[in-house]
Amino acid sequence: MKLDLLIRNAHVVDPSQNIDKPMDIGVHSGIIVPAGPADESPRTVDAHGFYVFPGLIDFHTHIFHTGSAISVNPAFLPATGVTAAVDAGTAGCANFRAFYEGVVTSSPVRIKSYLNVYGGGQQDTNIAEKFEPSEYRPLHIARVVETWRDNILGLKIRYSKGVASGIDSLKETVRIARELRLGVCVHTTNPPSPLDEVAGLLDRDDIYCHMYQGMGDETILDPAGKIKTSMTTARSRGVIFDMANGRANFSFKVALPAIEQGFVPDIISTDWTIDKLNYSPHAKSLTYVMAKFLKFGMSLSDVVRAVTETPARLMGMEGKIGTLKAGSFADIAVFKKIQRRAIQQDFRGDTFETDELLIPQMTVIGGDIVFCQGDFALA
Repeated sequence: MKLDLLIRNAHVVDPSQNIDKPMDIGVHSGIIVPAGPADESPRTVDAHGFYVFPGLIDFHTHIFHTGSAISVNPAFLPATGVTAAVDAGTAGCANFRAFYEGVVTSSPVRIKSYLNVYGGGQQDTNIAEKFEPSEYRPLHIARVVETWRDNILGLKIRYSKGVASGIDSLKETVRIARELRLGVCVHTTNPPSPLDEVAGLLDRDDIYCHMYQGMGDETILDPAGKIKTSMTTARSRGVIFDMANGRANFSFKVALPAIEQGFVPDIISTDWTIDKLNYSPHAKSLTYVMAKFLKFGMSLSDVVRAVTETPARLMGMEGKIGTLKAGSFADIAVFKKIQRRAIQQDFRGDTFETDELLIPQMTVIGGDIVFCQGDFALA
């Protein structure tokens, strides 16, 4: 077969197919196809010595760059190996149309969204949401959801002191979401009530995000440093735990003992905002965050699963993205693994040293090469 793109001799890691071995990847008409020794293409990559993953999915970003001062332009994402992203509630019902028409439709990456239950969404660091049931607009939320149901995954609430006063704000968010047949995504940093209550309200495929946050007295650890029973019970119900790194939402003092007890993330994501783009020691890029979990002892396959297969399923795109299976969209990321000392930092300023980084070499979306390092060449 004459292919549009042929990647030869790559070390492919695709957890959706339990693949972790050298093989070739073919692309025809924007779709992954089997590739054999007799196949050829005018665009052929010799990827010997490089890793090839399904295009990465950053499940927690803020990319409403035309309407929110905290947000990043998604055009930056392909240079990090990311081919799909979820905006974690930057827009609310008052401005979701502007987000969808101004960002989603023109984005180089595939985007799904959570709708902020507060109408104005997250506009700026000095303009706080007001998560009070009296401020919610359920009829307007319902109209927005019905218009863009194919894009909206659920409702988002930042359940933090200062923006949410108590458990009723979360209960009402969950009630509206269930009425609309949606999930919820709950920001759990510095909560105004016990996290046992938060976990108890969540169900299958709801997102408990910032699982390793350490701000305030409430974390996923009990006073003895053990994972709370409420968290393991929630996970057994199918609640999804997203580490959603961020800048104020990650603590080594929580993450390290939790991971030692086997409480690893279902999803690894950046919580990318403009103050972290490219230079932050907190969440410089998705691969920078991934390096931390490789150093923590998670296998490469499990780390890749947390940025491909699992988020793809939650986006309703299982088998289409987050995989290199024949017939899926040709979203592909090529990486070089290098030995490089890097200092990672948490919200307290505590640091942790990693020694390996995955450096993006080429990113393909729908069969099109949308990013290529200057020294990475087609044959």
